[in-house]
Formats: sequence, structure tokens, C-alpha cells
Amino acid sequence: MKDAWDDLIRAERWRSRDTVWVENDSEYSWAQVGELAAAVEQAISEHGAARVVRIRSGTKLGSFAAQLGVWRAGCLAVTDDGDLGPDELGRVRPDLTVTVRVGSPPAVEREQWSSGGLPDDRIPEEVVAVSFTSGSTGSRKAVAVTRGNLLALFACRGLDVPVNGAPTAGSFATPAYDGWWFDTWRTVATGGKVVCLPHVNEDVFAWPELTKRYGIDRVLLPAAVVATLVDAVPECVAGIPWVFSGGEQFRAATFRQARDAGLVNRFVNLYGPAEATFATHRYDVPEEFAAAAIPIGTPLDGCRQTLDETEGHSDDTRHLVVTGPLVCAGYIDDGVLAHRFPVQDGYASYRTGDMVRVDGDGNLVFAGRLDSEIKVNGMRVDAAALEHRVADMPDVLDCRVAQDEHSTVAFVRTGAGASTDPAARSRFESVVRTFSPAIRLHLVDTFPTKTGGKIDFSSLMDQHHMTEKVGKK
Repeated sequence: MKDAWDDLIRAERWRSRDTVWVENDSEYSWAQVGELAAAVEQAISEHGAARVVRIRSGTKLGSFAAQLGVWRAGCLAVTDDGDLGPDELGRVRPDLTVTVRVGSPPAVEREQWSSGGLPDDRIPEEVVAVSFTSGSTGSRKAVAVTRGNLLALFACRGLDVPVNGAPTAGSFATPAYDGWWFDTWRTVATGGKVVCLPHVNEDVFAWPELTKRYGIDRVLLPAAVVATLVDAVPECVAGIPWVFSGGEQFRAATFRQARDAGLVNRFVNLYGPAEATFATHRYDVPEEFAAAAIPIGTPLDGCRQTLDETEGHSDDTRHLVVTGPLVCAGYIDDGVLAHRFPVQDGYASYRTGDMVRVDGDGNLVFAGRLDSEIKVNGMRVDAAALEHRVADMPDVLDCRVAQDEHSTVAFVRTGAGASTDPAARSRFESVVRTFSPAIRLHLVDTFPTKTGGKIDFSSLMDQHHMTEKVGKK
């Protein structure tokens, strides 16, 4: 396995003058990326022994090349996309920080921690990277990604799409999240080309020209971003043959809206927690799809699933446990591998916390979370059940429940006209009140997203409180 890893990071192709990376209207060859990685490796070696290296860069290219250089130096790469605060950095406790600016020599600083030394074997040598969870179900955890995890992902044929020659991927993911491994490294590992796409909040209208110029074959987008694009600017993804959705639940309403907008893309729903490198299940949405919910599908090659009965849940739902080479080693905390996932038949196993059911074709369908219950005025409410019930109503595109110390709010994304229709609002409120009369309803046209593409619930709650203040004046 280590030989295969070395073959990847030190391959002869890193001397090629062919284009491998496109970002900010500039093309970069394999050789240019390799040279930048060599500079990072050299800078690290000049600072003495290090196990964990924090990467900072204002470009995706800088993050990618720095990861390559950190791996060549035999270190663990922690890529900081600007969102890593003291809590996240305290989990990994980096030895060095390398700052990469394309076109300039990389700068390296030694980190100082006040809480004493760490053992030499604090993190096993097989761990080469960290992915941070989104924090949507608690604080952001640092997931220990091994070289075996990444090699299994790169070799996973269940993530392929039919293309002529090497693939060209449109890259949307940010380096601190698990989608990065699919967007960039899996593409490069198979000899493909990465085209960095501007964020939807920047210049989404540049996507069609980039797609045409470079022949982008596929793009991975969080479900909330797919929904926004399909609703507002479907022409921006029209030329990309394969659209993968992941990170959150891909709604059937979004797929139907895409077809109504004339989009003919092939849509693929991917499922997998950050604890499983990137994905464990895949479902290709058929053209004739008409069910209420899009399944998460069946396991990718090498993945195994176990469906455990759970007390207090309906007879047809089970708790999903995933096992296989894609499941990571565990969680890093306070600078050490503090929690290893249990091993079954030689592979790590992870209890996802997701409840699923099996449809008539043997596909898994997401049915909520074990921890989806919230307290509203002292009463327990199943937030996932509320979201599903409202999302199935006419004129509703999606529903998400958010809560802070002041309020619990059901945010409902509606179709055209429904947001200003008093009768539609009354229908939505009647369903929400069956769960709790204390839950407020807020209709929205779109869901704001974070840099990584997931729904920004803090922004939604700020929007709700601002609306309430205006209404009271």
C-alpha cells in the first residue's frame, strides 16, 4: 500500500507539461504543481521534525500542491480553508504552519502550544490527512484519513462516469471538507484535469464558458447548491453531463424542477459521512423517477452496510452502520488519535446515526437521524419527520428546521407564488403546528449556504430574527 502511495505522489507525470489544474483563468501543468510541492517539502525539511502540518493558502492550487508536498515530507496535512478556529486547531495541534502563495516561496512557521509535549507516536504513520465534519450535529470533529482510505477512494469504480479518456472535473469543494478528495485528488489520481469553479456567490455565470472550453464531465455540488442553481440559473449547469449531489438530502422536488427547466443532465445522489472519507452509497436518478424521496442507493464497491434495529423507531426503519476500506481510522483530539473506530473483519466500522428504510428495489432511503429529536418548550419533536412531512406538500421544494436559544423555526422553500399566497401559508402552518404550536414558520426563496456549500443555518436564524424585528415596528 505504501508503494502505491509513493507511486502516486512521486509519479513521473509530475514532470509533465500537460495541464492538470485550471484556476482564476490560469492553467498549470503537472510540472508546475510538482515544483510548488517540492518547494513546500524543502521548506518543511528545513524546520526539523514535524508530524502535523497546517496548510494555509488563498488558492485551491496552493492547498493542493501543499498537500502533495506535505505528503512527500512524510507528514500529516491539515488544510485550513480559513474557517478553522482555536477549537479545531486544538484538536490537531499542528507542529508547523506552511503558507503558500502561488508564485512566491512558501513560508513556514513553527506552531507553539502551551499544553506540553506530545508522544512521538501520537498519530499513526498511516494517517495522512484530516477532514473536518460540518458540525451540523455538534462540534466539528477532526477525522483521521489514512493513505489506505484515499487509495481505496481513488480506485473505487462505483464513482466513475463514462467519459472518453481522462476525466475533467469541475471543482467546487473547499479543501477542509471530504468532497475535496473526490473533486480534486481522485480526478488527478486517474490522470484527469481539475477546473476550479467560482463559488455561486461570486461568478456562477462563468461556469458555462469554463464547461465549454475545458469539456467538464462532472461536478459535485451540495444538495442546497443544486437546488439554488436549478431554481435560479439552470443554464449554468446545463452543459455538465454528470451532476453529483452530496452532503445533504437531495430532494425529489429539485430533480423534477431540473427536468421542468429543460435540464437533461444525469443526476447522481451520493451518500456518506465524513467519517467514511467521502461516500459509501450511490443512486443514479432514472429519467422516469416519480417517487416521493430520492434513495441514497446501494453500497459502493468495497463498502458493506449493516441495518440495526433501534428501540423507539418504526418497524421499517433501521440504523445504518457502514464498514470497509473507505471508513476512516477515527477522531483526532488534543493532538492524538483519541478515538479509533471499531474494526470488523479487518476494516473500520462507523455507526452513522442515520435511519434508513429499504425500498422495493433494494435501495436505501434516508428516513431521518437518531438524534433528530429536539426539545420545543420542554416537549420532544422529531425535526426530521417534520421536515419530511412539509417537504412532501404541494408547492414546497424543501423544509429545514433550525433552533437557537430564542426560537425554533421551520424554514420552507416554496415554489413560485406560494410565498405570497395566504392559503398556501395556512396549509404549511397547519402541518407545522401538528408537531408543536411553538414552532414558527418562515418562507424563503433560497437557502443561504456556507463556503463549503451546506446550508447556513445561522444566517437563516439571523434572517428570521431580523424579519421579526421589522414586523414589530
